[in-house]
Amino acid sequence: MKLARPIAWLACTATAAALAVAPAPPAQAQTSASWRTQAPYAQQELDQMLAPIALYPDALLAQVLMAATYPLEVVQAARFVQGNPGLDGPALERAVAPMGWDPSVAALTQFPSVLAMMSEELDWTQRLGEALLAQREQVMDTVQALRAKAYAAGSLRSTEQQHVIVQERVILIEPWRPGLVWVPFYNPQIVYGTWWWPTHPPFLWVPPVVYRPPYFPEVYSVGIVWGPLTVVLGSLWHDPRPVWRSRPIVVDNAPVFNVIVTNASAPRPLVWHHDPAHRGRIEYRTPVVRERYRAQPPGPAQRVAPPVPSPRVAPAPAPRVAPPPSPRVAPAPSPRVAPAPAPRVTPAPQREPKPVTPPQARPIAPQKPIQRPLPAGPSQGAQVQPAPRLGVPPVPQPQQRQQSPQRQPARPHESQQRGGSQ
Repeated sequence: MKLARPIAWLACTATAAALAVAPAPPAQAQTSASWRTQAPYAQQELDQMLAPIALYPDALLAQVLMAATYPLEVVQAARFVQGNPGLDGPALERAVAPMGWDPSVAALTQFPSVLAMMSEELDWTQRLGEALLAQREQVMDTVQALRAKAYAAGSLRSTEQQHVIVQERVILIEPWRPGLVWVPFYNPQIVYGTWWWPTHPPFLWVPPVVYRPPYFPEVYSVGIVWGPLTVVLGSLWHDPRPVWRSRPIVVDNAPVFNVIVTNASAPRPLVWHHDPAHRGRIEYRTPVVRERYRAQPPGPAQRVAPPVPSPRVAPAPAPRVAPPPSPRVAPAPSPRVAPAPAPRVTPAPQREPKPVTPPQARPIAPQKPIQRPLPAGPSQGAQVQPAPRLGVPPVPQPQQRQQSPQRQPARPHESQQRGGSQ
């Protein structure tokens, strides 16, 4: 009887330890039957693809999951980082800004080794993104289950690089100081203990020499090593967080520790949604995801907001175009019509008085008489009649009538003188 109590106590202790390291409870891990029928990836496949990144810090893990849904931009960012080595700080922010990548992809430019892994293992990256879009809840639960196995194996502990927090079967991995992130390099086939899916073993990624830490060979014995320290930029990082209880990913500049915020003035986190515009021409592999985003070409709920400004922008150019033609048409006829009648009316009165003036000046010219020789010609005292001028007949006629009676008596006198002399 004395031995029964210690044995019972040991049994209770073992049961409690098993529950502490066990995965999430069935109520959290299981979902509706419709979700399970649409799940494109089995549990062994999810364990296989999430094992290489499940021990990343929460913020870095969220960036990788979101960026995996945009494989084309991941490849572009990896090539950009390779072509611009040593670019960091504000210079990196200025260089990345005009690229137009999704914020998650732009944030990973601060971690070239992570981008290189996602670019080299492109098939794995595509499958990881499809799994997040189709089975987000199961993906989140799988990460917690993998962390629980690593914690039980002794590989996941608080160190100088990270702080491991266990809160009611939820394991958080946070940096000791905000804004300082170390990337772990680890061997998935060691840190989780004996791998439980022999047909689906996870891959061990060996980084290129330029990104490989000097003590990287220790991953084959110890299982985990740390890369260099990275000081993240808040403008590129946006501090994303997986909310492990409700399983979405939120993006906010303030950390979220799964607590209910009661302050009304506190900033609310933004729930992340996939944006098909950054997908490019890469087709979705799984039928569930393909049907979801083909039925809604603009994208999920948050993509409905961009079409709203489009009708606001449409009426804006309309009033801008309408007023320009009105002022252009109104002033155009006024200067063209006004100067046209002015030169036509003014020259007309100037031409009319011109023909009136010459007839008034012409009667003055005939005042000078034109002397013509008389046919008789011997007498010098005879007066010469002025020749009539054309156009003024009434003026010279009265003068001739007055002179004619004076000249008539002169002629008989001349005849008398001629007869007397005879």
